[in-house]
Amino acid sequence: MANDKGIFVIVEFGHNKSGEKYESRDIEYIRIAPFHTLPSNCYRIENLGTGQVRLNYTVNQVWDEIEWERSYPEFFNIFCELALTHYKRVKADADKRIQSILEFKKNK
Repeated sequence: MANDKGIFVIVEFGHNKSGEKYESRDIEYIRIAPFHTLPSNCYRIENLGTGQVRLNYTVNQVWDEIEWERSYPEFFNIFCELALTHYKRVKADADKRIQSILEFKKNK
């Protein structure tokens, strides 16, 4: 979700079940934080080709670690390192698969 300044934010609702039959929920907290300010260990790339950036932690779990003053260039440095690590891992996996196929072809 983007706010009126074009800043992408994470909105998180914490809740628990209430009532005897759990037909309702009580909101425990609402946390809103700009995506680019979350701690660097919070981000994870699962598939860069489709843009899937996931979070390792809830916003509530890292609330006290949020870097509220982090700039976009600082975030992009973090994200670029994550992307490089991701592509190196994907490349290594692809190289293993290529070698496996070549071995299969050679031994068939």
